[in-house]
Amino acid sequence: MVATCSVLAVLREQTGETEQSSLRTLVSQEQLIRKAAGLSHFLSNEVAVALPCQMIYQVFHDAVSRLIQYGVLYVAEEDQEELSPSPTEEPWPKKFREPLSWRSDEEDEDSDFGEEQRDRYLKVSMSSEHQEFFTFLQRLLSPVLEAYSGAAIFVHGLHLPTAESEYTQQLFRYLLTRTEKKVAVFGESATHYLVKNTVRTFKELGVLKESRENKAVLLEVSSTFLPQANRTKLLQYILDFSLL
Repeated sequence: MVATCSVLAVLREQTGETEQSSLRTLVSQEQLIRKAAGLSHFLSNEVAVALPCQMIYQVFHDAVSRLIQYGVLYVAEEDQEELSPSPTEEPWPKKFREPLSWRSDEEDEDSDFGEEQRDRYLKVSMSSEHQEFFTFLQRLLSPVLEAYSGAAIFVHGLHLPTAESEYTQQLFRYLLTRTEKKVAVFGESATHYLVKNTVRTFKELGVLKESRENKAVLLEVSSTFLPQANRTKLLQYILDFSLL
């Protein structure tokens, strides 16, 4: 489900970069695995995709291989670069770097992750059966993504330090109101469990900063996310993976 949501994010990113419809349906396997690893890191309090002894890139490489096996994705042979790996060559020999950062794409261009000749391009099957299965896998993660996108919107309204207990209750009421007014699609997105995890995740990622006053834990927006542009970037990052 992480991999299929990541396909959405890659396609949306490409659509924003080019208007050529032929490129919109192409998915770089390397970019797909990067996206999936970033999402799994972002949602580390919700999903566990790898055992401690496993490397995250290999887990997602296997996941992509299964999607190809099921026919949901297929290799676009005519679009392969000349230097493709042989079937017996290990395609991901290097350690996956920290997947989630707030750096620009330009800063990532010099990364030594993988090599250009090791990449291959995939397409999403347009058959109704495969599309139905593809959507089913995406919907499994949709309530979680909807809760996190709602929490990212809610952060815009945090102007003063607020007690964490009060902030958590306000966020829960906000998500619940979204489901009651049919703004949110998935009622499961408004649960105390998800609310607590979104707050925890946003603290771990540096979106929220905590301080203590008279034994009470206060939350406020960190200096990094005080600019509206960065809060919007956070929201867009989540929405890119979401079914609309």
